[in-house]
Amino acid sequence: MNDIYTLSILISIATFILTTHITPGPTNIILLSSVLNFGYKKSLPFMLANIISYPVLMGFTALGIGMFLIEHPTLMSLLKTVGVIYLTYMAYKIATSTHSYNTSETQTNKPFTFWQGLIYPWLNPKAWIVYTSTISIYVSSSHNSLSQIGVIVFCIFIAMIITTYAWSFGGVLLKKLIKEESFIKRLNIAMASLLIASIIPILF
Repeated sequence: MNDIYTLSILISIATFILTTHITPGPTNIILLSSVLNFGYKKSLPFMLANIISYPVLMGFTALGIGMFLIEHPTLMSLLKTVGVIYLTYMAYKIATSTHSYNTSETQTNKPFTFWQGLIYPWLNPKAWIVYTSTISIYVSSSHNSLSQIGVIVFCIFIAMIITTYAWSFGGVLLKKLIKEESFIKRLNIAMASLLIASIIPILF
């Protein structure tokens, strides 16, 4: 491993990646809302999709697609527009979620699907920029570039496992603590508002 990264650089990479993924953001807010409203098991497809999608996205970024988007402002603007529209739609779904503790009651809303979780990261221009920056900072050797990229992708995979389970645990905990459906509805609106607020960094 020392031939690829020194221990100190490896710790730096792992810390940077975990910090950027586990902090509150659109994906984590959506996941928390999903677990709170529909339960852990029904949110598993969305969780699995995110665990898969982000490392794959980093792999494609490393191939130069991220830099290509950054160097073509028109494409980046188009991606930004589509991403903002999609996030707004997801915020609307969260705000209008109809939660009930009566499991026999027919739910008009459904949890976010595997495909929604798989698609969203690719519509997030911020993810492309952050991942491109990660590659430019931490891929320092042309001789070991593939190995270094492999280490970064693996770190993102582990970080996503930790992140999804940490936030889903938060949703499970909230679900156990909160018993009033009216409070959950207000919480859904608050989370939808946070999701909308998270769009601001994407716009600028």
